[in-house]
Amino acid sequence: MEQTTKAFNLPLLLAPFVSRLGSTLYLFGLNWFVVQATGNAALLGIIQAIGGVVLFFGDLLCGVVVDNFNRKRIVVSAELLSVIGCLVCAWCLDPQHITAGPLITLTVILDVGLAFSLPAAKAMIPELITLAGRQRFNAVSNTLIDLADICAPLIGGALLAMHWLDLRGFLVLNGSSFLLSFLFYLSIRYRQPVKDDSRLGVKESLLTGWRYVWQRPGLVETIVLGGLINVLYAAVRLVLPYNVNHLYGGDSARYSYLLMILAVGGILGGLRLTLDHRPPKRQQNYGDLILAAVALLVAGVWANYWVLLAVSGVFGFCYSCFEIRAITITQDLTAPEFLGRMFGILFLAIDAFQPVGSFVFGFVTDWLANGTLIVIGLLLLMGLGLINRWYQRLIG
Repeated sequence: MEQTTKAFNLPLLLAPFVSRLGSTLYLFGLNWFVVQATGNAALLGIIQAIGGVVLFFGDLLCGVVVDNFNRKRIVVSAELLSVIGCLVCAWCLDPQHITAGPLITLTVILDVGLAFSLPAAKAMIPELITLAGRQRFNAVSNTLIDLADICAPLIGGALLAMHWLDLRGFLVLNGSSFLLSFLFYLSIRYRQPVKDDSRLGVKESLLTGWRYVWQRPGLVETIVLGGLINVLYAAVRLVLPYNVNHLYGGDSARYSYLLMILAVGGILGGLRLTLDHRPPKRQQNYGDLILAAVALLVAGVWANYWVLLAVSGVFGFCYSCFEIRAITITQDLTAPEFLGRMFGILFLAIDAFQPVGSFVFGFVTDWLANGTLIVIGLLLLMGLGLINRWYQRLIG
């Protein structure tokens, strides 16, 4: 019996939003309390570095697991693991004497859960959502995630101002969000598709997945574009606080406005694709990313806070449109039995190169300051030209 598909699935929509809101709120509290307790960001850097390594190896292996086992069970297990990790860490942590051990352990647990739950959830969408409804569903889902990124700092700031919670309280909130997400995923009616072939080993499954992707130029193009734009997105996020501190008086409120407008642009991009009933086209990705590059060039040439604020919105809008369309194109072009490995490769491309880009552009920003935006814009335009030429050769 085939999997029943619908145009919409509320639990599948709400689960990522709830877990993202809790995770972003926890990271807000973590950054604040760790720096407050230690006086520097060294521990945060260590935590982020370890999390990056865990995500890299998780992305490498998750596709094999997602394509060989029940996807609902994978995502439910990952959410439950995150619930247990948050609650155990909250029990073990001393908020008055914050140490690295519990936080690093929790980071490993949460990133393992994320590495497997995200590809599994994305791979379930084509099995639960009709072809005509996928772009709208992905757009609404991404819009909610952008909304979570806006709401979490506001909620976190209010909680800190009222002195209601310490780091343990933020951990409990995060655990509660994962518990609610777990219940949403658990309520989804899902049947694992019947597979004709036997289950492959890890090595054979990985090689089969990579060969499948390489033989499809549309998937290769999406992966490379995703890696490029995410590296440059991380670079833009580095330039924003630098500019505020060195050009615009070091006002933390101005930095908050930039991040908020960036997220608002993402919401508007999601709304745009929610209302767009046309099938996604690869050429639209190039149009949006060219607009983003031009906006960055304008901000790099014209060093003005209000220009930077407007460009942040445009960049967030274009980035969101690309991300939603890329996910939909990936789901449309990939056979169901390869979706887990495809998303694993896509997230691997993003997670593998983004830290390298952040490291490199950290030095570039110190050297070029606002001019870094010109470099980012030019690199984006050059990258788009090279990727499009490569794609044309692949299909030629």
